Amino acid sequence: MAAAVSTAVEQGDTPLQLDVGLLASFDYNPISARTFKKDPEGVLQARARNATQHLVNTIFQLPIERHATYGPLASLPAFETELPREKPVPKPKPLTKWEKFAKAKGITKRKKDKMIFDEERQEWVPRWGYQGANKKLEDQWLVEVPTNADDDYRPDREAAKERKARQAKNEAQHQRNLARNAAAPAAPKSELGSGVAPSRARRRAELEADLLRARGSTASLGRFDKSLEGESKPRGVKRTFQPNEIDAGKERAAHLELLAKMGKGEPQMNLRKAIKYASKAQGSKALAEKAARRRK
Repeated sequence: MAAAVSTAVEQGDTPLQLDVGLLASFDYNPISARTFKKDPEGVLQARARNATQHLVNTIFQLPIERHATYGPLASLPAFETELPREKPVPKPKPLTKWEKFAKAKGITKRKKDKMIFDEERQEWVPRWGYQGANKKLEDQWLVEVPTNADDDYRPDREAAKERKARQAKNEAQHQRNLARNAAAPAAPKSELGSGVAPSRARRRAELEADLLRARGSTASLGRFDKSLEGESKPRGVKRTFQPNEIDAGKERAAHLELLAKMGKGEPQMNLRKAIKYASKAQGSKALAEKAARRRK
């Protein structure tokens, strides 16, 4: 005969705290260092058993429904503990050019059904994809040809060409939307979203660098190019010019300071540049061989 399992719970100086919605039990009572050194496994098992038993006792005090297959089921309350997010709160997806236009004009998008009814086949067929209705003209064995068409005109090939052109147009629009959203000014960082921006900021910096290189390739170095929305102003070296008319005393002092700088120290020569010039970019070894040949 099995021994009865005790459901008693020992409450220490600090009462056990529960969050039944998360099935969590917290025991904040300190552990005696001397007892823990003697039997660490026993101390941890006793603390875990005590906290778990307290949680189970509380669950069985909740409203319970009897289920024929699963047995007693308890309705857990809403959890109270605020759990930290592993990742920042997702930012709203930026609107595409068409979505901005539809929002400004008040146009409501109607979602099309994936299946449509084919009157000829008397069955439901997919709108796109395998055996889709958009390929209906391509799969026909007999198609009417216009009277003004060329001799080598193929309606199925023309329909496939138009379908692929629409796909390419949609993909190009998608890529333009991605580039426009990447070039948009970044949103201010929040407290929860302080750790997601490195890749986005790096991508923005790469796009700005590519844009500056593209502008520098024009004849005007990008001076007359149209600026994009949200584009940052390129930074460069700002040159300062003195006024044409200045005081004679200041001008004389500036000239004297320049002459003093030119007279200081001995003139220095760049030996590496001199050797490269004298040897016609052949190096010091070639220069030494040339001098040896002259001595002979």
